[in-house]
Amino acid sequence: MRQKYFIAVCDILGFSALVQSTPLDRLVDGHLGWFRRSLHHSLHKTSFPDTPPPASALESHALLGVAWFSDTVLLYSRDDSDEAVRELIATVGWLIFEGQLGGTTRIRAGLAYGDAHIDPAGSIYVGKPIVEAHQLETAQQWSGAALTPEAVERVPEEARTGKYADWWLVPWDVPLKNSEPIATLAVNWNLGLHHPEWRLKWSKDFDDPPAEAWASDRGICEKFANTKRFHESHCRTCRST
Repeated sequence: MRQKYFIAVCDILGFSALVQSTPLDRLVDGHLGWFRRSLHHSLHKTSFPDTPPPASALESHALLGVAWFSDTVLLYSRDDSDEAVRELIATVGWLIFEGQLGGTTRIRAGLAYGDAHIDPAGSIYVGKPIVEAHQLETAQQWSGAALTPEAVERVPEEARTGKYADWWLVPWDVPLKNSEPIATLAVNWNLGLHHPEWRLKWSKDFDDPPAEAWASDRGICEKFANTKRFHESHCRTCRST
């Protein structure tokens, strides 16, 4: 049905390379199985499931709808309430946080707002905010999530400051590919608390990308560096230690 929706388009980073390099059973049962468990936990915010839940469990949220296409997850508010908008933003925050903390999949997301036609029974998802969320998602140069101007306007004005813990948002100059950063609101996934000894590292051997990594794939190194800068600027755990 046509109405105003708050939309998040979330993409699993590096999925094409993962498909080409990973046996199908391991990809489905391992990487995507973990992501399905993380998505369920991020949506419902209950205990982390031991096994990948069925689609019906993902689709049972009272405030949010979800659709999954290969490496892309579409989240949308079921109604145009502040509660649903806040819940969607927090869900994206949890999904990014869990991927950073130790999951096998990391995501990037764009969030938008506006009129759309969504018919889950008919598998129809059409509208300008879906296109805008997708375009913003692909334009970003990090593992994170940013809001379009329309999405920023939909958020209550007092929630745009980054001071309220129940709104996972913070003003930030979001890095873009081959372009200057844009000043907007970013989803502050750092509100999820981690163990004080954990650090966002390039690999088990390197805290940051080594010179050879910058030489071979500068884009991936830039994404990591931008993500780490955002994390270290806003993580309460890291700053306290």
